[in-house]
Amino acid sequence: MKQYDYITLSKALGIILVVVGHFTSTVYMPAYYVEMKNFIFSFHMPLFMILSGFLFQMSLRKSGKISLLSFLKKKFLRLMVPYFFISFAIAALNLVIGAFMPVKRMVDWHYLLEIFYTNVGGSAVFLWFMYTLFMIFVISGICMRFKKGIVILGALSIALYFIPMSQLFYLSFVHSFIVYFWGGMVFFLLMEKVKVQISAVHIGAAALILTLAFYFRTWFSADYIKQLLNLICGFAGSYLIVSVSHWLAEREDSKILMSLGKYSAYIYLLHMTGVYFIRIVYEKIGLLTPLTYGVALVAAVITGLVIPMLLTKYVIHKNKSLTFLMGGK
Repeated sequence: MKQYDYITLSKALGIILVVVGHFTSTVYMPAYYVEMKNFIFSFHMPLFMILSGFLFQMSLRKSGKISLLSFLKKKFLRLMVPYFFISFAIAALNLVIGAFMPVKRMVDWHYLLEIFYTNVGGSAVFLWFMYTLFMIFVISGICMRFKKGIVILGALSIALYFIPMSQLFYLSFVHSFIVYFWGGMVFFLLMEKVKVQISAVHIGAAALILTLAFYFRTWFSADYIKQLLNLICGFAGSYLIVSVSHWLAEREDSKILMSLGKYSAYIYLLHMTGVYFIRIVYEKIGLLTPLTYGVALVAAVITGLVIPMLLTKYVIHKNKSLTFLMGGK
């Protein structure tokens, strides 16, 4: 096992949860799926922010002080180029489909303009993560130029978490998720300095804390208490996935998951192709029962993972321009 294989495996488990949570039919969803989706949503994107912060701190350990302009250019190419490419590709697709059938949101000049500064919603709603992560990198990069950068970022992250912010430039997402990014940085330092030994006890404790925090969220009406419980869910659920991944990394039969982890960025950008296809077929067939929804969900997860991997390997990586537009080198 390589030292940080469990981070790649955490990406794999996280991207599976993303695909599971995005199979949302507009016609019918059984109660068990709605509850499962809400449970997954309580921690799956905090997980990716934590992993991003972990890898950011790892890169700082290797390179030392960052060159801010060079760093932001790299992150813009990695995150914002695919954000704009996929956004406009979805807009073009919606424009074509909208000529024949209703779509979630019609494409007009307002739609195209909003791509640059806010979430257009509809089929492109999932792209918030790319823009938000770039904004977090901007803030983190600036903070890390100072001597006590991680302390400054931590204080700012905690303060922002309790301060409502505008939806412009995805700041409303930044205020909710930057604290997890900072948490990932701290987690890396703990793993390096304290040498935390992840065990089955960690898995059980994280699962228990996540379950209790998720359950008790409905007990309180005060926003600040719900925010605290949401924070606990995000960190506990993420640590649960990391702990399970650490256990899986010690096994020899995790090659498929390692591949999913390595392709996770491409899967995130392209998974809706497979998910939407299965959803359309399921709704057209019309057998709307909890059992058939479960079958369709499994099919959606498989296609949502496999199609992006095939497209990446046999189409995107065969073309330099597509590789660039998808954030690759």
